[in-house]
Amino acid sequence: MTHAKRLVALTVALALVTPGFAADPHQSAPVPDRAAIEAREAAIFPTAVREVRSERGIVAGTASPIAVEAGAQVLREGGTAADAAATTALVQVTTMLGANVSPAGVLQLVYYEARTGKVHVLDAGWGTWRGETSPATIPDTDLSLVTGRAATLKPGPAGRKMLVPGFMAGIEAMHTRFGRLPFRRLFDPAIWYADHGVPVTGLLAAYFSIGTAKLMETPEGRRFAKPGGADFPKLGERYLQPELANLYKAVAAHGAREMYRGRWARHYVDAVRSAGGAAAMADMRAYAPRWGKPLETAFDGATVMGPDARNTSSCAALEALNLIGHAKAVGEAEAFRATALALRVAIFSHWGPAAAAFEKAAGIGGSCTARMSPAYGSIASGAMETMLGGTADPAPEGHHSASVVVVDRWGNVAALVHSSNTAVWGDSGMVVDGVPLPVPASNYRHLLVGLTPGARVPSDMAPVIVLQGGKPVLAVATIGSSVVPETVRLVATLGRPGSLAAILGAPPLLLNYEEQSLPLMGREEFVPAGRYSPAMLNAVRAGGLRVREVDAQRALYVRGTAAVARIGGGDRRSAEVPGVLTFAAAE
Repeated sequence: MTHAKRLVALTVALALVTPGFAADPHQSAPVPDRAAIEAREAAIFPTAVREVRSERGIVAGTASPIAVEAGAQVLREGGTAADAAATTALVQVTTMLGANVSPAGVLQLVYYEARTGKVHVLDAGWGTWRGETSPATIPDTDLSLVTGRAATLKPGPAGRKMLVPGFMAGIEAMHTRFGRLPFRRLFDPAIWYADHGVPVTGLLAAYFSIGTAKLMETPEGRRFAKPGGADFPKLGERYLQPELANLYKAVAAHGAREMYRGRWARHYVDAVRSAGGAAAMADMRAYAPRWGKPLETAFDGATVMGPDARNTSSCAALEALNLIGHAKAVGEAEAFRATALALRVAIFSHWGPAAAAFEKAAGIGGSCTARMSPAYGSIASGAMETMLGGTADPAPEGHHSASVVVVDRWGNVAALVHSSNTAVWGDSGMVVDGVPLPVPASNYRHLLVGLTPGARVPSDMAPVIVLQGGKPVLAVATIGSSVVPETVRLVATLGRPGSLAAILGAPPLLLNYEEQSLPLMGREEFVPAGRYSPAMLNAVRAGGLRVREVDAQRALYVRGTAAVARIGGGDRRSAEVPGVLTFAAAE
């Protein structure tokens, strides 16, 4: 069994057997009912269908109900959507022990400002080193935990796998523009859990059982993996992160510059350089998040707004919606086929020649922004098979890690995704002042070769906000392998009947990473086994698409998961569904 399959199997099994945690009577809790919230965290997935509704504020987030409740508490104290989103993200990093999100990671934000009615986009993605002049030779990283495939790795210095992080600068920039509470307040629950310990859940125990091989190769990695010196942390214990708490305290007191000019930055640069990387303090000091103009497209009488046109996943998700909105599909099978083709066009076709040739002949398209227009959707939706002719170079695989959606009492909306773009704890074994180092440069090598040294890496996290009549009605922030398909699926439910819980629990759209050498029209469409009727699947096959039903384990591995909120008429709603790693809390 591959590492990825073992991880999924452990996660599913432990979700059924992990007990709750008792409260510590000697410590004050950072949020109400800590024992009950930690018991929910221990269960890994939600244990029942639950619709969460509020006329004031609401928080939805992936992976950690502890983090979601911390964000909701900020709303209760009068914080904005930005305050709550920042707090939630910081606690997600803490409760996940930096395994796949990190204070040395990156962040993408789409924010609706109720006061002005404007949508803002913040890109706090990776920066590159000006001293890295040969990115094509950056060594590989082991993504077998993500891809499920055995890795054939190009060796080389581990320090070349690191980049300039954007997460903490993004947190500060978001708060500076849209926050209301004091900056240091946002760190309180993350500091508390770092100081007093994160409960070792079944998921974290699974991470420690299979994700620590590289950590064990370095002294600092061994101290992180075995903080007691002898054994890995056990289920039900508390994992303390005193060095991380000290970093949070320094940032809370002095701002994000502590991570870009201060002690941690110096230690980070020294560690990366000692491991063969081209890090420099000048690059750390020069880093700044980038505010931009949202990309938008019309869909079903609404306007879908995502990160700017430099963002590859935003371009793909909004293009697919534009194509679906103009496709003349009748019935379930035709709609499924049209959606599958639109996703293949948007995600894969622009890596090959057929789509480019069609766009040139039609005199339309050729850029991300052009593909958002109604004219493009009308013409291209009728020529999707033509655009999918031949093969195409594969699009990079998504593997984003945590997301948050917040609506506050004033109607501000934050949709945020953050990630380390790294499999569990990476494969360098390097830890700096309590922070395991992400290794994103290997994953983005195909982009780095086209960038000037020191330039920013185009982001591919794509939260979206949907407006009707200029007001937000839906916010979606998706993570996982099938980021674009799941975003498209959830937005496409706009205006359809059914509860939000039913929509979240409906069959996900799955991205096929396995057949990248086949022609685009010849690749199989993955669907979860038993979730569609045989008659519908036969109709899809009769329409020319190959379909493969995959088991629950495989579907869990390749699916996307999203934090979602519906907004309308003074009402804010989110939902929890067993098997979907998303939680919600009301103000």
